[in-house]
Amino acid sequence: MFEGQIGKKMMIQQGYVPQTCTLPVEIAGPLIWSEINAGRSPCDGCEADRSVCHGKPKQKDANESNE
Repeated sequence: MFEGQIGKKMMIQQGYVPQTCTLPVEIAGPLIWSEINAGRSPCDGCEADRSVCHGKPKQKDANESNE
């Protein structure tokens, strides 16, 4: 349902990720949808360069912030 270019486009149109998201279209839609359904931002665990994708800042692991 959320596969391919259409799935990624749907996630962008819903505002879950910016239009400049660099996730590959093969995985973007299902991955973004899975993260949203789990109550997480899809940008939280993404390793993309924010200066390219303009996504939300990466969230640090809770254990990292306590060290």
